[in-house]
Amino acid sequence: MYALLKKAFFSRYQKPWSWPEGVPQDQWERVLFRNHSGKQMVGLLARAHGEARGTVVIPHPMVAEAKAFAMRSGHADFLRDAGYNVFVFDFNGFGESESGKFEFPQDIVAGGNAAAERAPGLPVALLGISMGAGYGVCALDTPGHPFRAAVLESAFTSLEEFWRRYKFPYLVLRGLGVVLPRLARELRPIDRVGSIAGVTGLLFIHGDKDSTTPPAMGERLLAACTLPADQRALWVAPGARHLRTLQQSGDEYRQRILAFLDHSLAPAA
Repeated sequence: MYALLKKAFFSRYQKPWSWPEGVPQDQWERVLFRNHSGKQMVGLLARAHGEARGTVVIPHPMVAEAKAFAMRSGHADFLRDAGYNVFVFDFNGFGESESGKFEFPQDIVAGGNAAAERAPGLPVALLGISMGAGYGVCALDTPGHPFRAAVLESAFTSLEEFWRRYKFPYLVLRGLGVVLPRLARELRPIDRVGSIAGVTGLLFIHGDKDSTTPPAMGERLLAACTLPADQRALWVAPGARHLRTLQQSGDEYRQRILAFLDHSLAPAA
């Protein structure tokens, strides 16, 4: 059943994984770990340039390149230059990771734990993008998650809203909510953002030209979040489209994320 459901949503993105062109392989350490259901997951760890101040875990968006997205986009580069280790991994069923259930939030928790084990004593932060951001919200509502702070870029509020433009997946999701209501809630960020705990800071980022996860989604997530007002924020990036905020906002994007990480991780560093 899970395989059939996944095919309806992800078949065009579940492709054989290849190393991204132009990224040096000798700077990345291959990491194998298990998710909540025991499926083998594949991640890559790149150490900070200089003394590390923390580790940033980057769950990928819904793209065929999976964990290579952050390696190619420039996210890993600017974080490593700023003194952060970077850990990327494939969600189950994507890239090199084995396919399992719809437990993507638990994949993120498992990835965070794997990253923490390889850099003991350092705080761990989350930088989720699109799919990684929506399920990142859910991961932060999971007891025992390892994250001290989180940047959530282009997070969706619910799968129903995200897929509303596509009739068949939308109808499948409506049926899923009836047949498996508990699972449907576990995968609905707007229902879980109010229970986030264990983080010192939460930063939502949305592009004002993003029609896939528009800023209104970020506004609703921020409003539903119950963290103290000084621990949560939303930045709407001018002129940024979906998955293109770093490329289109450049220095401001980098500066905002690094300032947020430096501030939020400092007490735990």
